[in-house]
Order: sequence, then C-alpha cells, then structure tokens
Amino acid sequence: MSVAGQIERPQLGAFFRLSITGVDAVNFSECVGLSSEMGTEEYPEGGENRFVHRFPVRGSSPNLVLSRGVASSDALWTWYAQHLTGYVLPRDGQIELLTKDDDSGRPARVWAFRRGYPVKIAGPDLNAMTSAIAIESIEIAHHGISLVPLAGI
Repeated sequence: MSVAGQIERPQLGAFFRLSITGVDAVNFSECVGLSSEMGTEEYPEGGENRFVHRFPVRGSSPNLVLSRGVASSDALWTWYAQHLTGYVLPRDGQIELLTKDDDSGRPARVWAFRRGYPVKIAGPDLNAMTSAIAIESIEIAHHGISLVPLAGI
C-alpha cells in the first residue's frame, strides 16, 4: 500500500519460486505462462448492422514453462517420471514473486494453479566447448491459474 506522496516501485521479476503440494519448493530463473485468456463467441443479431454481439465463453491458460540452472534436487524429475507407471498425480501449486525491498523474502504477488502435472521436462544442452550454465526446464499443464489475495499488502 502506498502512502500519499510516495511513489510505489514495481517489483523486480528476478526473485521467485515454485511451490507444489508434496514437492519441495524450487527456485527458478525464468517462468513463462502466467496468463489467462477469456474466449468470446460472436452472435450477429438480425437487423443490427452496427456491431456483432460478443459473449464471454470458456477461459484458457497456457502451460507454465520454468527454467533454472541444474541443481541437486531431482524432485521435479521424480514427479515427471510417475508417467512411466501409468499415472502422474496432479498437484496444486503456486509461483511466488518475492520482494527484496525489506529482505524479508515475503511474497509480493502469488499465482496459484490447480491440478498441474508435468508434460515435458528437459535436461541441459551439454557442450564441452562452452562454459555456459547448464539449464533444465519443466513444462506444467494445469486447470487454471488465479491471483492469490495477500493479506496486509
């Protein structure tokens, strides 16, 4: 909340983590897919030539794609590997944008997703001729994303 006369600074997008029910929280360096879109259906009314009625229909959200430098935790690979047994357990989770203004690490914004499951996981591209960071990524399909209200902010 801003006080009159103070300018509220936007949050940096560099500090965030993924939390999934039953899996340890994991820090990532990139997250894509925090969006939702409402579709529309057009209905041309007879005799009305100025416009076409547009009505909201089903919404959709893209898959979440998260990337990070290879770390010691293999919890996400283990979750993905469940498909080899025939069934991946869908899990709820959230992406937390962390504030660095006061070093508390409290979330500035939280997006929650429902019934997510990994649809793709990728290890790093390895090349002995470069000294680039080894990056791995995971893609998570889900049943919708929502903004979580934060108390006291």
